[in-house]
Amino acid sequence: MHDTTIRHKILTIPGLNNSGPTHWQSLWEHKFFACERVELGQWHEPDKDEWVRQISAAIDAESEPVLIAAHSLGCHAFAHWFSTAGGFARSRVAGALLVAPPDLSQLRHVPRVASFADVPSFTSRTPTIVVASDNDSYAKTAHVWRLSRQWDARFVNAGPFGHINADSGIGDWPYGQYLLASLQPAPTPALADEAQWLRAGDWPNRFARRDPRFEYKESAHRP
Repeated sequence: MHDTTIRHKILTIPGLNNSGPTHWQSLWEHKFFACERVELGQWHEPDKDEWVRQISAAIDAESEPVLIAAHSLGCHAFAHWFSTAGGFARSRVAGALLVAPPDLSQLRHVPRVASFADVPSFTSRTPTIVVASDNDSYAKTAHVWRLSRQWDARFVNAGPFGHINADSGIGDWPYGQYLLASLQPAPTPALADEAQWLRAGDWPNRFARRDPRFEYKESAHRP
């Protein structure tokens, strides 16, 4: 079974027109105790610089590193923030899931997204996954793959799910939860309880580590 345990707070970053109540981002905000939407403002008339400022403020406000779950134009907004953020600011992001980023060259006729048109490139040590769909009307799979290279990210094709939104019929998108969880560092193993691994008694060595398969049985060695 895949591990979908989320150990960090999640910040969701919607795209143009915000995400409605049945969008997976909204459902995650209800499902996970520590999951909050970045209120970008100007959802219908976005301004890149303002969205970047809101993302920066939201991340700066957190005391611990967060996971980012961005969708559509929100992916580009996050990429613009990340490309200009310093090393400390970047370290506040434990991982980023960037889902269905649109091909902005296809949206030249949409003045509302013109400020996002200059797509940045960067390298990063932050674990990042860029997710595409086979039949996304806003971007071909090959274009999203190229974006993943520009953003130094792992590429994942999630299958034929349109724009991976509320219309895709994926509910709270369990596969997306798995991808988000996979961005986290492996948990540190718990330390063993030394008391359980010491042999009782004084003979032959009370401080010897023991393994239940090789228990020393005193009765078996009596004359």
